[in-house]
Amino acid sequence: MKRRASDARLLIAASFLQLLTAVALRTVPLPVLRRKTARLRHITHIFLHGTDERVIWAIEAVGRRLAGVSTCFVRAIVAELALASPERPLRLSIGVRRAPYGELRAHAWVADADRILVGGSGAEGFVPLVAWDSIF
Repeated sequence: MKRRASDARLLIAASFLQLLTAVALRTVPLPVLRRKTARLRHITHIFLHGTDERVIWAIEAVGRRLAGVSTCFVRAIVAELALASPERPLRLSIGVRRAPYGELRAHAWVADADRILVGGSGAEGFVPLVAWDSIF
């Protein structure tokens, strides 16, 4: 029972953070959003805490169910906010690639050194355009 309660808590926190982030991305310039989220990192760690695997699972599970609202960029921002620390800075990257019919596709992911934590399943073939290290 304890496992299920902790999973529910993670899913609720991940849902709230992804919805809040999606709204913020539409209303606040990205540099301002990144500075403000850095100040809220401690609060995020209180609500969305657990092992990396469980936090990532919650972010990805909620992201699949909030399709259209939770983009790869939203999930990457939430993952960076929840998992980064001064001892372990993460890197949020955005990359692009050409799709089969020539359109340009973009994707975001979060990495810890060379290990992609969130967004890894879709990051193959994307050329990084921009990368941000965690702000503290």
